[in-house]
Amino acid sequence: MTNSSHFTVTQGVNLIGGGLVNEQDINDIRKSGKSLFCADSGLNYALKNNLLVSGLIGDLDSVDSQKDATYPVIFDQSQDTNDLEKSLDAINAKYIICYGFLGGRLDHSLASFNVISKTKQVVFLIGEEDVCVVCPKNLKLNLPIGTRFALFPMDKTFAKSKGLMWNLDGILMSPNGRISTSNESIEKHIEIWIDDGLALAIFPRNTLPTIINQWPF
Repeated sequence: MTNSSHFTVTQGVNLIGGGLVNEQDINDIRKSGKSLFCADSGLNYALKNNLLVSGLIGDLDSVDSQKDATYPVIFDQSQDTNDLEKSLDAINAKYIICYGFLGGRLDHSLASFNVISKTKQVVFLIGEEDVCVVCPKNLKLNLPIGTRFALFPMDKTFAKSKGLMWNLDGILMSPNGRISTSNESIEKHIEIWIDDGLALAIFPRNTLPTIINQWPF
């Protein structure tokens, strides 16, 4: 086992956790050609499916001994952070596509939303049907008309929009107030401005490649 303190990659990477991971997830990881990092028991999925591992992160309480591992390992015993947070602290990449952190237990999914709301990394959480990411202050996208595009505020949030069915201008959004789920594009070009606060953008999984290509990194 080679101990490491940080992983730096100039391009986007994949991260796999120990939650729900399906065949589509494995196929997408394999076809992407991106470096794959494992958050603790996410390693079990990688090894079972013969995926090339670039690094392992976590307290390693859910994997076998790593003394003979051929990949670098970051051992983090902190009880104040979960596997996703440990991983985002350890990886520096253009963006991180995360599998195995949504679905299953609701409290785990909520914890994942909390983590990506705090990090400075660009993190795409992959669910069975959806992708979730923190919306930047200004987001411009060209998408097919009728594409589902939702915003969920994580605190009091003022936003403006162009090209969505339900315009956000002048609306104060909050987790226990107005939200913008089940929205969709009515023009080929949409634009979002976050004037204050923070919101999660949620869109169909199959649009991820198109959206990454247009993301304001």
